Amino acid sequence: MPLRPDPLKELLDLQERMNRLFDQTLSRERLDEPGFTPSWVPVADVFETPQGWVLEIELPGLVRDDVAIEVRGDKLTLRGERQPVGGRSAAFHRLERRYGPFARTFRFAEAIDAENVKADLNDGVLRVEAPRAPGTSRVVHVQRP
Repeated sequence: MPLRPDPLKELLDLQERMNRLFDQTLSRERLDEPGFTPSWVPVADVFETPQGWVLEIELPGLVRDDVAIEVRGDKLTLRGERQPVGGRSAAFHRLERRYGPFARTFRFAEAIDAENVKADLNDGVLRVEAPRAPGTSRVVHVQRP
């Protein structure tokens, strides 16, 4: 009696082939193309301070060199790529976390001082301090409970 093919194995094989196809077509160079859809979008918290803005973005598994920060006027853009831990050639049995390129742009009420942006990646959280450009000041009122 012939053995029945394992439907789960066939599905995982198909998923792996599709992942390779996406890896080949969604390269880093496509991040600037119109209509580009990132493979995943990191979640972020953004809050305002008297000096400017602070962004805290979850980037588990990444190191500082995996992320680029670009500032133009009132926009701050993060770009990068997360690779699977086992590498692209590993034969995964289950792949639930998102991998591949990402891009995220934040727009603020005033221009950002690009020369004084500070970023620190610690424990998978990127903290970006984006001060207001010189000549722009704003008073932030903090309400206490």
